[in-house]
Amino acid sequence: MGLATLAALTILTACSPQPKSEARRDTTHYLPTIVSLNPCADAILAEVTRPGQLLALSHYSADPRAASMDAAKAAQYPKTRGTLEEVLALHPDVVVDGTFVPPATAAAYQRLGLRLETLGIAGTVEESRAQIRALAALAGNPAKGEALIGRIDAALAAAAPADPARIPALVWEPGGIVPGDSTLIAELLRRTGFTNFAAARGLGQADQLPLERVLADPPRVILAAGSDRALKHPALAHLKATTRAPLDPRLLYCAGPTIIPAATRLAEVRRSLQPTPDPSRKREGSQVALSSPLPLAASVSLSSPLPLAGGAGGGPRQTPRQPQ
Repeated sequence: MGLATLAALTILTACSPQPKSEARRDTTHYLPTIVSLNPCADAILAEVTRPGQLLALSHYSADPRAASMDAAKAAQYPKTRGTLEEVLALHPDVVVDGTFVPPATAAAYQRLGLRLETLGIAGTVEESRAQIRALAALAGNPAKGEALIGRIDAALAAAAPADPARIPALVWEPGGIVPGDSTLIAELLRRTGFTNFAAARGLGQADQLPLERVLADPPRVILAAGSDRALKHPALAHLKATTRAPLDPRLLYCAGPTIIPAATRLAEVRRSLQPTPDPSRKREGSQVALSSPLPLAASVSLSSPLPLAGGAGGGPRQTPRQPQ
């Protein structure tokens, strides 16, 4: 963006009348207007803002293959690709983005009087609670944040297994990518009665586990996140003591409200498992066929990973936007 363009935008912003949102008209205290440029923030802010506060979501939430929130709810908001011109035209008080904001963009927001807040990767449920509280406080609606946390905690409690046994599970993404143990999905595995099969074998976040190693040392459960030739390889059908279950990859990218369907899906898989077959009685071993993934809030389709996502339960891997 040239200096002349930036100067023109500055003048336009200063001279244009600022819109009065429903939130500002109908409350006795000031509530800031917000533009979200981060798909994980989109889902949280849609839960903790009042009508008129959330002016736009990131363009990722317009794509049902990439969105981490309910499609019907996302459709209620305008979308933006995050250019400075688009953001200024919306006249927000606050911009929420990922942690990798280009310095020139951050400086422009500051010069134009816009507050910039960034959302990092939540690697634990507790970190997710903190993010929800921070965004709810930013929006001026802390009670809405606590209500969302209450729903998440209730879902986690309902997903806790009655059986104390922990079952080795492999979260396997296209390319053989696996999650490390210091990730949100790893914590959700533990909370729902599993252990992280890949981490137990010394693999970390975004390491690769080849098909050959899986065949030689199979897990009790393979949670296939996404579509890939290796995930559907016919050799896997010979692992009679291994259950294969689909896991929508969108459940891996974000924390916040996404924890609810993620925990519910993992609990569904855990409760569907039959006792581990006795290896000495191979004929009695059988593979369990499981249903399609639980809907993500409303509807889910297996899809390719988010452009901003780190996958493998690591949350969004933010990259400098040209434009988890």
